[in-house]
Parts: sequence; structure tokens; C-alpha cells
Amino acid sequence: MEDGVPETMSSHILFYVNGREVRVSQPDPEMTLLYFLRNEMHLTGTKLGCGEGGCGACTVMASRYMAVGSSKEIRHAALNACLAPLCAMDGLAITTVEGIGSTRTSLHPVQERIARAHGSQCGFCTPGIVMSMYSLLRNNLLPTEEELEIAFEGNLCRCTGYRPILEGYKTFTKGCCGSGKCCADRKTDKSSVVLFDASSFAPLDPTQEPIFPPALMISGSPKPLAIRGPRVQWYRPVTLDQLLCLREKFPAEPSSPDHKGPCSRLVVGNTEIGVEVKFKNALFEVLICPSEVPELCCLETSGEGLVVGAAVTLDQLEAKLLKLKDELPEHKTRLFCALLEMLRWFAGKQIRNVASLAGNVVNASPISDLNPTLVAGKAQLNLASKESNRTIVLDAGFFTGYRKTTLKPNEVVVSILLPFSREQEFIYSYKQARRRADDIAIVNAGLQVVFSPSSSSPGSLTVEECTLCYGGMSYRTVTATKTQSALIGRQWNRDTLKEACTLLLEDLPLALDAPGGMVEYRKALVLSFFFKFYMTVLSRVFPNPLSPEESSVTQVFQREPTRSSQGFDEIPHSQETK
Repeated sequence: MEDGVPETMSSHILFYVNGREVRVSQPDPEMTLLYFLRNEMHLTGTKLGCGEGGCGACTVMASRYMAVGSSKEIRHAALNACLAPLCAMDGLAITTVEGIGSTRTSLHPVQERIARAHGSQCGFCTPGIVMSMYSLLRNNLLPTEEELEIAFEGNLCRCTGYRPILEGYKTFTKGCCGSGKCCADRKTDKSSVVLFDASSFAPLDPTQEPIFPPALMISGSPKPLAIRGPRVQWYRPVTLDQLLCLREKFPAEPSSPDHKGPCSRLVVGNTEIGVEVKFKNALFEVLICPSEVPELCCLETSGEGLVVGAAVTLDQLEAKLLKLKDELPEHKTRLFCALLEMLRWFAGKQIRNVASLAGNVVNASPISDLNPTLVAGKAQLNLASKESNRTIVLDAGFFTGYRKTTLKPNEVVVSILLPFSREQEFIYSYKQARRRADDIAIVNAGLQVVFSPSSSSPGSLTVEECTLCYGGMSYRTVTATKTQSALIGRQWNRDTLKEACTLLLEDLPLALDAPGGMVEYRKALVLSFFFKFYMTVLSRVFPNPLSPEESSVTQVFQREPTRSSQGFDEIPHSQETK
């Protein structure tokens, strides 16, 4: 063992592609799964589109035999092959569009329905859309319309529009198009036309799907990896001690003037690092993947809240938060609900399947969707290094500059505690972007207030604690400190609202030449978010305080299932034709 790092670390990876075993010795850590599929395995159905996980043309399904509580289950997830490092595929089973069916053998029902529903023109995006639908069905044989549309948030089609794609795939959903009867039974009129005969589609038979490779199920615990490429080294520790030893040897930045070795970055989903490498020509000499360290994979409740391991994906977190929201008293889950509201609009499904909460915190983006809400909710970071452990409350002081934090070079985030909210505590999150789903924010916010009964005015509430945290208003996540201080001890009324709006503009100034532009609009969003927060909290703590017009401010946007029609001119039988 050298510096705590086992010398017996493996230098080869083993995974499956469409049921075929693939062994790669000393793979290049800079190679993506997409490059390997297309150039080494000649599986060219998976396409390269945007290269940054936004268009979904490169979507494949990754299956994994993983621990879920005290047992193990096979989990399937759609991911972007353009961002997925080849080295991270060890122990996984990858399925591409070629692996589910073809015209040479027979089409899978997912392939047949998009073709016969006229959902493909140029065909470039079609394999990715097919694999997103296939991944959804492998996890849920009878999804709802809402689940169907969520599955496609990370897929773009530039030819057909989405009507034939969605209508073809709605035949897989509960109630078939959500109307209680199949869309194929609808009568046509002058404003709508049936695109296909759904009754002729081949049924979906889950017993005919490829099985998960038994060899991966009996292979035992994952082995540590140490792979050295031409320019980049890749390590995958499997214990916390191995991870801390690697971080000590390869810190995030030089820990002292005498440090001469390479520095490292921790990578879980590669959704940020992959973009920096491709579009900013960044080079990270050492990449450490902690996804197999048990302490970083925990997702469990404690007496204080929910403990989220640093390698837990956003999709896993979202499922857990939804479960707790239904099981626990409403007042304890207000932070969870605020995070769920942000996750509704966070990237696409393929990104949420691999990205982690801790990665969002450590990347310290000034427009992070989740960091303002975590600051408002007083989340706690559990940190560890070879020399010590410590716990800190996440606040705006954690972000010291553009993508800079107070983390020590040899520290790692082990887990994040999301505390239960208190009975008189209210937390809400807000985001404005150019489009609702799968887009970066212009401004976002996490706003929190805690009340205590007012001694001077019975029946009213006094602000005991307040956090107003914003993204998109500086080079880092910031809080409105003057406004927060001014609100302490004040009653929650219209005078307080007016004063807060005045102070917010002083707290969060923007120069006319601020990066990102839209200076006046961003300032207006800061006030709009606080006004919405004020009115929402007011409606929660006092009975019927708002007029019907004011109540509209507090409504949370709910997207209705997509409906579509096709207009055309019908030629009367009496009209002469030439």
C-alpha cells in the first residue's frame, strides 16, 4: 500500500453492451462511452448531438445491480453517453438502440410505435427518444402521461414537433392518452385527425426483455480501480479510507508551496466536468470516482433530517423526498418540498439520473438551482479528510468566489443533512429561466422565515429568523444580509413588505455591465420572488388574508398533459375538381 492507496487496484474494466461482455484493459480516462460505442464497437445508432447532455440524441440505458435498503435490486436509468466516462461503466450493463430490436430481426414495440406514429423524419434524435421511452418502461410498465413527459425532458427533436412522438407513446400510458379510452377510438373531425391505428400495434411483453447479465450479479463487491491514461489518471476507491488517502495524495489544489504532484477532481455524474473538458479545453490530471464508497451512497433519515450521501443521484433523492413528503407531517417537510419544486425544472431526466446533490454544492455555480434553497434550509455538510472530520452549516459564506468554497484542498463531502423544518418555519424556492424545463436560471432564490408569537400584538406573528438567498445576482450565491437583519423582530405585514423591497435593491446591486445582462429584469425578479414569498407565507399563517386576485400570486405552476390537434381544410364533395 502506497500512501494508503492499495497497490492491487485493478487497471481494467468489465461491463456489458447489449448482452455482450466487454473487457477493456487500461482504458483512456478521457474517453466517453459514446466514443467507445461508435468507434470501437461500431454501434452508430447512438448519436453525437450537442455533446453537453442537453439534446438526448446520445441516450442509452444503463442497468445496475445495486443495494436498495437491506436488499439488492436491478435499476435501469437513461443517461447521456456523450458525458458518461468509459471508466465509469465498470459493472454496468449498457443497452443501445441496436440492442432492443431492428428491422433485421424484429422491432421492439417502442421502435414500432414511433415509426408507425410518424414520429421520425431525419431520424437523428429518434434513437435517443426510443431509449428514453424504453428506460421508462423497464422501470414502470404502465406510466402516467406526466411520467412520460418527464422522461422526455432531456430529449429534443428538431424535425417533427412532438405531436406524433407523444401520441404514439401515450399508447403505453394509463388510460391511453389519459381520457379513459384509447386515442385510436376517437372520432375525427375537421380539427383533428388520427395519426395511426393503435389497435394494430404489437403489445409490450416484459417477459421478452433481455435479462441483466448473471455474471454481474454474482461478481461480488466492486473492486478498486487505478487506470492511467496518456494524460489523465482515474481512480475508483471502494472505502472511505481509500478515498481520503487519494484526496490527501491528490488534493483539489496545491495544499502547500512544496506540493508538486497533480491535483484531482471528484467525479460522480461528470455533468459539469465533462462540459468543461469538451468546451473549455480543461484538463484534470487525476479524476476520483467515489460512487462505490458506502458512506457516500447512504440515503436515510435520522432524528434531525435526511442524510444524503455525496454520491446519491438527484433522481434517487427526488424519489426519497416524495416518499417522505407523503409519510411525514407537512410542517417537517417544507425544505423537502422546496427542493422538489426545484428538481421539477432541473435539467433533463438523463442528467438527474447521474448528477449528485453534493456535486451541485461543491461546483459552486452562481446560478445553481439547489444551493440557494440549501442555504435557506440550513443544510449541513459532513466533511472528512485524512486528519479530521467536521460538520458545517451551509451558508452564503461557504461560497467565497466564483466557483470557490471554503473546503480544504484535502477534504471531501461525505454527506449532506437536510434538516426537518419546524412548525413555524416556511421555506420556498423560485426560479426564472428562458423556458421552464431543462434550462439554466436567470435568477433563482431560496427564501425562509421563522415566526414566534408576537407579545405586543396578540394574533400576529413576529419574524424570529429569516434567510433570503439568491442566485444569478453575483459571481456567487449571496444572501440579502441587510434585509434579513431588518426583518428580525418585525411583524409580517404590508409595511414590512415595502421596507424589504427597498432594502433588497440595496443588498443586491447589479452594475449596468454585469455579466449576463438583463440588469433591470433581474432586479425585478428579486422583488417578484420576495413578493410571491410574502404572499404565500401570509396565506399559510392567517385565515383568508388575500383577495381572489392576490391569491393568484401564490399558485404553483402545474403543467397539464400535452394536447395537440391538426387543422386542415376539408374539400366539400360538391366542389368540382380539375
